[in-house]
Amino acid sequence: MKEIPQHIPCGSSIPIDNPHAVSVSLPTIAEVIGYESKNPYVMQKLQSGYPRFFMNKLIQKAQHSFFETKGISAAGELIPVSSPHAVSLINNQLHTDLSIISDNGFDFIQIEKEAETLSQVKSFIQNNGLNPSSRKAEDFLLNQGLLSAPFDEERNMDGAAEEVIKKTLAEAYEISSSDDVILCNTGMNAVYTAYKAIHSIQARKGRTVFVQLGWLYLDTIEIIKRYSNDKYFQITSNNLDELEGWLANNHAEVAGLITEVPNNPLIQCLDLPRLRKITQKYNVPLIIDATIATPYNMEVLEYADIIAESLTKFACGNGDVMMGAIVLNPKSEVAAECDAEIRQLVEPPYIKDIQRLAFKIVNYKSRVEKISLNTHALLDYLKHSKKVTAIYSALNPEYLDNFLAVRKNDFALPGLISIIFDKKLHHYYDHLRFPKGPSFGTEFTLAMPYVYLAHFDLLQTTEGRQYLESIGLKSELLRVSVGTEPIEEIIKVFEEL
Repeated sequence: MKEIPQHIPCGSSIPIDNPHAVSVSLPTIAEVIGYESKNPYVMQKLQSGYPRFFMNKLIQKAQHSFFETKGISAAGELIPVSSPHAVSLINNQLHTDLSIISDNGFDFIQIEKEAETLSQVKSFIQNNGLNPSSRKAEDFLLNQGLLSAPFDEERNMDGAAEEVIKKTLAEAYEISSSDDVILCNTGMNAVYTAYKAIHSIQARKGRTVFVQLGWLYLDTIEIIKRYSNDKYFQITSNNLDELEGWLANNHAEVAGLITEVPNNPLIQCLDLPRLRKITQKYNVPLIIDATIATPYNMEVLEYADIIAESLTKFACGNGDVMMGAIVLNPKSEVAAECDAEIRQLVEPPYIKDIQRLAFKIVNYKSRVEKISLNTHALLDYLKHSKKVTAIYSALNPEYLDNFLAVRKNDFALPGLISIIFDKKLHHYYDHLRFPKGPSFGTEFTLAMPYVYLAHFDLLQTTEGRQYLESIGLKSELLRVSVGTEPIEEIIKVFEEL
């Protein structure tokens, strides 16, 4: 999208007319609610969606082909999965013995609709990013003669695409070897793989409790809750005094700690130098999700043992690739100890996704720099707007010193902000002319009613709403992923409200 569109109809892909899109247009709050409540009127319009929550249309077509050609009974269900290796991960974690059906490189789990493990299997695939690539489905359909031509897109075809990505990330994170960068099927697969590797290594030492620090992305929280056998501890504030006091009494049991820098959607930055001193004092491995920070805006790897990054976001910039990366701190003994375990566990990305990302990642740095400049200018505009009552960004005074301590340069600024208006969100959201849907980190500005999409279940109860309020998440919050369009055009959209 080179220009901000006038309107993207509900259910249309974002990017527009792209079969590999990872977002979907939900242009009104009513349609957001319809999407979350599975209203048929909204659901039948969907041409795309975030791939871990919505089955891509190409994958749907491959599934339909399997049902027709493999004689699957009406009592059976076919769950698309990224590979046989992914099925082995599921079997090991859930203690199942799943039946896999494959054809021409594409794989499904065949399971009875009434099976007790069905929901567990689906949740594991979603939480841990084991969904198959839409490009893999496209290749299957082409080979089966069910698709006439692939989607026309630019990819790096020189045979060194994977190394292009790994070298770019190694340089960005300022490490000497691209061997310390491991590509993953999705960003959540990077998070899960890093978590599972540390958990496995530490369990052998009798340390099994995993700690969540700060409010994290919902699937990261689910990973800790579901797969730590109830041995997890949450500190949903950013209070390092609380963390240090708790670790003083419990560190001998702690396998690891996971956090996001900055967090999502309030864009709060932890005091990373102090956090590193605490974790090293108590010998606690630290995983940081640095997707929002990016290696160009903030120095993060120095303070972590392992970094997880969703390359779907700023590294791609077009919102049409699902991929993640694990970056090992070469100075970390824990990272070195986990290296082999990570490589055994990780689910690799599909070759055509690698080729697509290799083409897009060469502009990663310049993209982030442009977005940072636009974010500065947009914040300057919004702080004078009478329609905006609260703004959340890395420049917020309460956490500003923490950000400045690890900022890469004077212009660096994470390109994600959240705002609250002076009226209910629908008064403004419904008329906002940006693309509106899940995800972030795109070259085009993308707006998302974060709490509605991420925590809709909590909004349905008084207890849930009170909990969200207690951690500072207001239902009317709008998250804005700032794009690279001319800043005048971005500001113009807000002036139209």
